[in-house]
Amino acid sequence: MLTSSPSVAMATISIDKPRSLVDERISIRVENLPSNAPVTLRLNIKESYGSFSAFGHYMSDSSGCLSPDSSSSLGGTYTGVDSMGLFWSLLQDPAEKSGLRLLRREAEIPLRYQLTALPGHVTWEQLTNPETEIKPFCSANLERTYLADSVERIPVRVGRLRGALFKPRSQRSCPPVIDLFGTGGGLMEHRSALLAKEGFSVLALAYFNYEDLPDTIVEYDMDYFEEAVDFMLACPYSRLGPKGGVGLIGVSAGADIVANAAILFGDKIRAVAWLNGTPCRNFYQARYQGRLLPAQVIFNASKIKQAAPNPLGIDLRECVQPTRDQELPVEQASARFLFFSCLDDYSVSPEAGARLADRLVRAGRTDVERIAYPDAGHLLEPPISPCTALCYHGLLKVYMYYGGKPEWHHRAQVDSWARMIRMFHEELGWRDDGRQVAKL
Repeated sequence: MLTSSPSVAMATISIDKPRSLVDERISIRVENLPSNAPVTLRLNIKESYGSFSAFGHYMSDSSGCLSPDSSSSLGGTYTGVDSMGLFWSLLQDPAEKSGLRLLRREAEIPLRYQLTALPGHVTWEQLTNPETEIKPFCSANLERTYLADSVERIPVRVGRLRGALFKPRSQRSCPPVIDLFGTGGGLMEHRSALLAKEGFSVLALAYFNYEDLPDTIVEYDMDYFEEAVDFMLACPYSRLGPKGGVGLIGVSAGADIVANAAILFGDKIRAVAWLNGTPCRNFYQARYQGRLLPAQVIFNASKIKQAAPNPLGIDLRECVQPTRDQELPVEQASARFLFFSCLDDYSVSPEAGARLADRLVRAGRTDVERIAYPDAGHLLEPPISPCTALCYHGLLKVYMYYGGKPEWHHRAQVDSWARMIRMFHEELGWRDDGRQVAKL
């Protein structure tokens, strides 16, 4: 139990888990406040690239206590009763440059927050104005991390492959999964680390702009991704299920890559979680075994628009319009597919997942599911991560409007995460892994 040092009277903040995992719920309680009084709780995190805040307006009870577990937020960045509302509703402070994304690429470095209780119902403008002087009741610090103590990180430098493998310390081998992100480049570890604690060996795979890999991406080298699949199939930390094969997760361009991999690599791929990709080969060509893959759809830059919700960002939804013959032939894959489509996504067509799922259904496949989330945006992350609607894309040098309304985006992340874990246990695990599925 963490108890802060009071700065006014004897008010204190207690946090049941001062160090917790990013997807873990915690309990916060503020005591010794004035009775039946308006109180503002502010959560703030300062990173090297910018600052993010969230706040809620509450009323203390007759005993001078409040807890987001049971106390309703009457205003702020979220409303209603939600113990984690301050975390999933974080926004960049308005004084910061536009398009920031709260993200920790390195799973071993925790996120460090400050929680402050303030008198009255303080506005966003007052909270984020450095000249505003409001004496707080009390404050406390807390940490959130992606890497559980029970999970180990193993650097991967094998042949051309670059990345990091995460696995439970208590298990020699687990069902294997490969985790891919999009055109942001570098190595993204956060999702892999969280997934590993659910009983998987997860390879966070970089494919450009990391160590000695190419600085930029010109085309998808599918041979590189097959090397990663073969590595995980033979890895001593992998325990293959009775059906064999690995699981794949991909978001954005990563979704395009994992769909291509399932088509090309046959039974090596057992299950695919596809998040907000496109229905065809576009933007970057794909090369496999020395040949360019067919049916690339040209990205039509003339269709780029300003995003209506925020004109600073761009809307790319009409830039890729494939015919049915140009769609990815996912029916040629033997893997089980789980398609996630966020309907407030402005960077890809929200119908992409439905089009690919329809191809599988038309081919008589029943091991396919497409989930659509209204008012969720492009960047579907693990649970309790904040929504990033506008984000500056370092590779493309533009502001992307990824969309999403915080509460609905949060709900989509909670649901999609549970569905992915369930599918991977069902397709990659043995019977004794059923206890993991039941836990969900």
